[in-house]
Amino acid sequence: MAKLTLQEQMLKAGLVTNKKMAKVQRTAKKSRVQAREAKEAVEEKKRLQLERDKQLSEQQKQATLLKRV
Repeated sequence: MAKLTLQEQMLKAGLVTNKKMAKVQRTAKKSRVQAREAKEAVEEKKRLQLERDKQLSEQQKQATLLKRV
């Protein structure tokens, strides 16, 4: 006997309708997409901050070298 998912079991038992099940699936997908977009935004911000920090570090090194000369 094939195992049914919880959603399929609830549908078969009449606890939910196809319409409600589809709405839950859309909501779940939307949540996953939003989470992925938020994660990508955080990673991009970290990458930009790292790049900025490297530039500042290089400028400070150049300034230190100029002061020594």
